[in-house]
Amino acid sequence: MEMIAACGLACTTCPAHVAGKTADRALQEKTAAAWSAAYGIEVKPEDVVCDGCQSAGPRLFSHCTVCDVRACAHGKGYATCAECDEYNECKTINGFFGFCPEAKPALDSLRAK
Repeated sequence: MEMIAACGLACTTCPAHVAGKTADRALQEKTAAAWSAAYGIEVKPEDVVCDGCQSAGPRLFSHCTVCDVRACAHGKGYATCAECDEYNECKTINGFFGFCPEAKPALDSLRAK
């Protein structure tokens, strides 16, 4: 079953989620190097572990703990932004789509249900 983050990203295909579920050290190292280069921040291999942003557990990728999209959706009591009446006009989620356009179709699909 696919797990969708508040923002629409598929947790089940996220390297941090996969590495956390499988304890794949090589994937953690590869992902840490790729994300460090892509985002200009230091990501350590041991940080590449996550149970998904819908999880109440302590294993969240560091960005998930400070994610504005996640904080907003969960603060309003929603699992995802697809549930929000302000979805189409929301600057937060639409700004995120500019950065991760692959998240929008998942949320649009949830809204259509």
